[in-house]
Amino acid sequence: MLWQRVLTAVVGIPLTLAVVYAGGWWLVAAIALLTILALREFYHLVSSSAARASAPPPPSALAAARACGYILAVVIPAAAMPGQAMSLPHFAVGIAGLSHFALAIAVLLALASRAGRSPRFTPYLGIPTAALLLPPLFTCLLHLRLLEGEPLAGLGVPLPPGACWLFLVFAACWAGDSAAYGVGRAWGRHKLWPAVSPGKTIEGSLGGLVAAVVVVAAFGRLFGLELYFAAVLGLLLSVAGQLGDLAESKLKRWAGVKDSGSMLPGHGGVLDRFDSLLFSAPVAYCYLRFVVGL
Repeated sequence: MLWQRVLTAVVGIPLTLAVVYAGGWWLVAAIALLTILALREFYHLVSSSAARASAPPPPSALAAARACGYILAVVIPAAAMPGQAMSLPHFAVGIAGLSHFALAIAVLLALASRAGRSPRFTPYLGIPTAALLLPPLFTCLLHLRLLEGEPLAGLGVPLPPGACWLFLVFAACWAGDSAAYGVGRAWGRHKLWPAVSPGKTIEGSLGGLVAAVVVVAAFGRLFGLELYFAAVLGLLLSVAGQLGDLAESKLKRWAGVKDSGSMLPGHGGVLDRFDSLLFSAPVAYCYLRFVVGL
């Protein structure tokens, strides 16, 4: 319902911005919690898919993979903090982020290519894949917050640079998702990728893309990015975010559920709200670090 979506946004957006601004171990704790919740939802989706398979695996067979995912959800963001023994240099973070992004795209294509087929293989590959994918992808949000530099005078107030860049990613996803939903409902006529998500339209996708580019260009200029760099970043974030949305839509369709969870009233679960962010974060980090040169 619309009022539930609005109420969740009214509570969630200020809380998100406060954690983004605080950064540090507050953000580590938030990312660990979100990753655990997202893994739990993913495991449930995979289990729902497995229940429809002709030979679902025994529950004990994947218990270790589930536990490994929960452990990595805490260890990886904590280890990424500066000064920790396992913290990685910027180049390694970029390579790891792009590798996980590429693997996530490969999973999406594999899901799309198996439309209508038995999902037997999903429990055996899906749970270990989620355990290895989701913690690093969520941790890319922390790496964005850790980008250093001089404080940026956004809105006339000195702000930590990492908080500004992380906010840009959230703003692009929020604006893109909202615009795609509104434009798609009002003017959507042509299906974007029916085999993956029958409800999404080309018109909605273009509306989300334009909204993301405009929002990132506006805030990017406010934070000191050249207009060209900001517009390209908005374009990349929109494309990556929509791929993430499609990947989760396909998984939900395969599992036979409407939402990944019910934790966020009006929005569904954590995966429903953060699917586009997971794909956008590594792209944003690599672009800002290696193209813009932050």
